[in-house]
Amino acid sequence: MTVAQAILLGIIQGVTEFLPVSSSGHLVLLSRLFGLQEQSIVFEVTVHVGTLLAVLVVFQDEVKLLLVSLLKLVRSPRRAGELVKQDAGCRLLVALVVGTIPAVVVALLFKEQVERLFASSLFAAVMLLVTGCILHAADRRPSAAGKLEPSLLDAFLIGCGQAAAILPGLSRSGTTITVGLFRGLDRERAARFSFLLSVPAILGALVLALMDLWAGAEPFSAGVLVAGLFSAAVTGYLAIRFFLALVRRGKLVWFAYYTWFVGAVIIAVHML
Repeated sequence: MTVAQAILLGIIQGVTEFLPVSSSGHLVLLSRLFGLQEQSIVFEVTVHVGTLLAVLVVFQDEVKLLLVSLLKLVRSPRRAGELVKQDAGCRLLVALVVGTIPAVVVALLFKEQVERLFASSLFAAVMLLVTGCILHAADRRPSAAGKLEPSLLDAFLIGCGQAAAILPGLSRSGTTITVGLFRGLDRERAARFSFLLSVPAILGALVLALMDLWAGAEPFSAGVLVAGLFSAAVTGYLAIRFFLALVRRGKLVWFAYYTWFVGAVIIAVHML
């Protein structure tokens, strides 16, 4: 892999990871349509670190709050129930844990079945059409003052949306934000919770990738990895900022049109 290729793949990862267009779906489509080789585990870990850094920078205030809340719970485990009731940071931390559980269960129980679906660009294309429908439904949701924070039931249901988005072509951010909106969260709070929920998801992907890496090390160039890391981090940061601005303005439907277009083109190619 050249430095230029690493930058391009890092940009694709950074943009599609956070915009509701399905990063996994684009990976499948690019691989199948353009004959791209599967990227190395080392590079995959690197660009995931880049996207994780982007989230941590954009949501640094929330991350600091979560770390402080975690210390409170660790130092006073007997008061955990009381702290969760009284402290907004502790409630958010518990909500993120609850929201992460469905994806962990699905990943452990259906890992092989999901991996087989990544071989089908047609399946990814159909899921892109579904993503468009989800985003269109979210865009039509009336904008109103919603809940200040998700309940544990809200967090679990949003987590179920994240678990479903393990399927290639189904947008993680689009699905989780839509579930949040239909559970009564306002647009920005639904989006912010969705992005915070991506932190344990990205960490989980890193752990799995590191396990694969441990099974067989691969040669790599430091320049290529730095290029991929930097491009993924910068574009990821810009993508989050851009997306949050669009969410506030109620422009999710733009991404619905895009995913419908891409999905329809891929299906049409399969039919020729």
